[in-house]
Amino acid sequence: MEELSLEFHEMGLDDRMLKALADLGWAHPTLIQEKAIPLALEGKDLMARARTGSGKTAAYAVPVIQRILTSKQTVREQAVRALVLVPTKELGQQVQTMIRQLTAFCSRDVRVADISTTADLSAQKPILMEKPDIVVGTPSRIQAHINAQNLTLSSLEVLVIDEADLLFSFGFEGDLKILLCHLPKIYQAYLMSATLNDEVQALKDLVLHNPVTLKLQGSQLPDASQLQQYSVKCEEEDKFLLIYTLLKLSVVRGKTLIFVNAVERCYRLKLFLEQFSIPACVLNSELPVHSRCHIISQFNHGFYNYIIATDEHELERPASSSQKSQGKGKRKNAGKSGKGKDKEYGVSRGIDFHNVFNVINFDFPSSVDSYIHRVGRTARADKPGTALSLISHSELSLLEEVERTLIGDASDCVLKPYGFKMQEIESFRYRCRDAMRSVTKQAVKEARLKEIKQELLNSEKLKTYFDDNPRDLQLLRHDKDLHPAIIKPHLKNVPEYLIPKALKSLVNPLYGRKQRFRTRGVDGMRSSFRKNFKNKNPLKSFRYAKKERTGKKSSKS
Repeated sequence: MEELSLEFHEMGLDDRMLKALADLGWAHPTLIQEKAIPLALEGKDLMARARTGSGKTAAYAVPVIQRILTSKQTVREQAVRALVLVPTKELGQQVQTMIRQLTAFCSRDVRVADISTTADLSAQKPILMEKPDIVVGTPSRIQAHINAQNLTLSSLEVLVIDEADLLFSFGFEGDLKILLCHLPKIYQAYLMSATLNDEVQALKDLVLHNPVTLKLQGSQLPDASQLQQYSVKCEEEDKFLLIYTLLKLSVVRGKTLIFVNAVERCYRLKLFLEQFSIPACVLNSELPVHSRCHIISQFNHGFYNYIIATDEHELERPASSSQKSQGKGKRKNAGKSGKGKDKEYGVSRGIDFHNVFNVINFDFPSSVDSYIHRVGRTARADKPGTALSLISHSELSLLEEVERTLIGDASDCVLKPYGFKMQEIESFRYRCRDAMRSVTKQAVKEARLKEIKQELLNSEKLKTYFDDNPRDLQLLRHDKDLHPAIIKPHLKNVPEYLIPKALKSLVNPLYGRKQRFRTRGVDGMRSSFRKNFKNKNPLKSFRYAKKERTGKKSSKS
């Protein structure tokens, strides 16, 4: 017998929250929300696994808010009653935004504070002195405030750990174990994750008590009817040639995330695309957190179409470059690798990029989990999406590992070969080589420094100004040209004779109509033109008529 789905109004939620859910346009709960919210409202501990984009944030935010609203009917003392632990600052801001949307009509009764985004503890102390009902932050940040006596958790009722499988990989294991010692003996806990690995199982034993485990969706990715996955085998030069063709000729349309495996690759690709007047944003761990969050916000609002991003796995290998060198070079590289990087950064996990149509793996990810979470940025909820991976010879083993996992995961969305004929775009190769000659190592270095200086200025010195002038913040764009490389004007436009016939209709939708008009009778059109031109040619039809003399003297006109 098929189970009847449970709607939001049947869960016993506060009317103010139901109104907020209606304003968000959420007519029906997702599967994880339908299963988790009633169990959480009953007071049970939860460990939930559901794929990315399935609505996990609201699945724990709704019962947390409902519990606080219920508690405030009997307890008047203001205190921190819920703690949400997140692995990254970007995810912290997203969780805060979601909770504020859900508490739009009860914001006086339920206050939320995100303390993961600002580096200065003293600046956040006044916020915590007001004892917000819900505090969102990374484990290290929460622990720092507890040590500074800015935060007490003696009245805590609910603990939430979001993206639990990332906490250990981000180095939060020690902070988390110390933090648990500051919690009361009795509290309700939720563990939310897209994967359930051994580390999450260990965390379950530390935090949960007789939990209900929800494993929803057998596959970690949507099926082929929603998510189309493709791969193209090509080497380094062909990757740049292909990305140029896909973007410049509008083969790939809509908002697109392009993932690379290193910060240096972000700027190399951005400078390369600048040569062809293709604007793109860079998003990586070196940029200030305010700039990163602002880039994500503007991307979600449709300011940009392309973001070139690294993912969190690069931060887990700070010494990889130093292992390849010796002596002085070894120390030099080791110093560079960790300098300036934010270890609490991540864009391929947890962050909700809105309406992403395409994910392009310019560099193939180094692990299966990374691939799943990169691709999980598209085809979210019920919307379709496409993922394209450019794979070099050295990355074939990683591709095989991903395919084995997807097949073993009962998924029918294995990567299909992308039917793109590279020989058809061979005429563009000289243009790409011409552009790459301008993207030197020095140009990449200068672009990297220029971008960081510019974003630091926007993030720190102008933060107060932007707080007072939010409209000016909307005008700030992050996809401007850096211009450390020489821009060659002739690369901006694509000559029509270079465009393959199969792609001409994409570049110029009127191409087919023009072609039919030309083939309809060029010779007849020319002969007709000659005939009409001959009859109407003023030089040939002009006739001079001599004026006859009269007896009278004619006057000059």
